[in-house]
Parts: sequence; C-alpha cells; structure tokens
Amino acid sequence: MRIFKKAILILAIFFILRIIPGCCDCDESTIPFNFNSIDIINLDNSGEWAVTTNSDTMKPGAVAFEVALFDSLGYFYAAGPSLNSIGFGQAKAMRCDCSMPFSANQSLKSIRITSLYALTPEIDAGSEVSGYFVGRPTNNSSTGALYTSLESICGQTIGKTYYDSGVESFGLFLTVPVENDCARFAVSIKLSDNTILTDTTRLIFIQNK
Repeated sequence: MRIFKKAILILAIFFILRIIPGCCDCDESTIPFNFNSIDIINLDNSGEWAVTTNSDTMKPGAVAFEVALFDSLGYFYAAGPSLNSIGFGQAKAMRCDCSMPFSANQSLKSIRITSLYALTPEIDAGSEVSGYFVGRPTNNSSTGALYTSLESICGQTIGKTYYDSGVESFGLFLTVPVENDCARFAVSIKLSDNTILTDTTRLIFIQNK
C-alpha cells in the first residue's frame, strides 16, 4: 500500500511539472538600452563557416572580422530579481525560463569602412572600401541569403527585439583579395540618433603562400 501511494505521489508530481510550463505568463515588455560601445574581433573565413579567432593571419581572399555593438553599462546582463523580492507572477516567469526582451533606443543608420593600408594597386590607403564588403548577422539572417549588403545589416536593426542580450553583432567579409602583406580597417557605425561609434581592426597579416 505504501509503495502504491508513493507511485501515485510521483505520478502526480510528474503531471504537475508538465502542466506548469503551459501556465506560463511571461512579461513581453522590453527593457531599453543604448548602443555606446563597439568591439571588433577577427574571423577565420578560410573554412566552410566563419569562426572567431585570435589569429592575426588571414588568406588574401578570406579577410573578415566581426563587429559587436553593445551597452557598456551592462544592461544586457540584467540580473533576475531575488526570490525574496518578487511576486507570484515574476516567480512563475522565472520557473518558466522566460526570455528577457531588450530594445535598443537606436538602430544602425550606416556602416563606413576605411582601409588604412593599400589593398590593391587601385585601392590606396585611406580609401573608403565599404562597397567591397558584404555582411552577415551573427545570430541568423532573416534575408535567407548567406551574405547581405551593409544596408540590409542596418535595416534589420530597426524595431528589433533582443532576447536575453543587448548585443548587435555581424560579420563583415571583404570581397576582393588583398594584394599587400598586411591590412587594417577602421569601421564607423552611424546610429539613428547620429551618434558615431568607431573602432579599428588589429593589424592583419596576409598569408601569401
């Protein structure tokens, strides 16, 4: 009899745990934040898929890097409230593992890339080379294409909701081979409030052999 009661109790707990996720009522209101910082890391684009790398050596036709925009105040790391300070609705949302939606106060308006070294005999140092780059959102492209234009990268940030992180990141891929021993680029992002965030890549050494 005791074994039967324990079995019934275990089954009851099992069904309760299955029912709770269906009763979730997550708060969909967004948390605002500002893009005020920029970071650039190299991408290894020599394989089938681009991956971040600490290496400064790239092949002439595989120059790429990833740009990340975020809030240096760390709002995208918003910590959940303690159990002692939350009500029933918030506690239920925590048990249901609700995502935390964030929305940026700005969208991207334009991406400008300047080459600090000559890329080819025709592309001198100091040239704007934005037109020689294509982009790809780090998370997933809604365009359905592997690569997209820099204008599309900017356009997909309008009204965008970020879940559990306030970071906008995308890869930038050079479409012409570098005919020099090294390369370096300055990237300027103009935001919808006319703020400009600028950073430079590390010095990239071109592997000619």
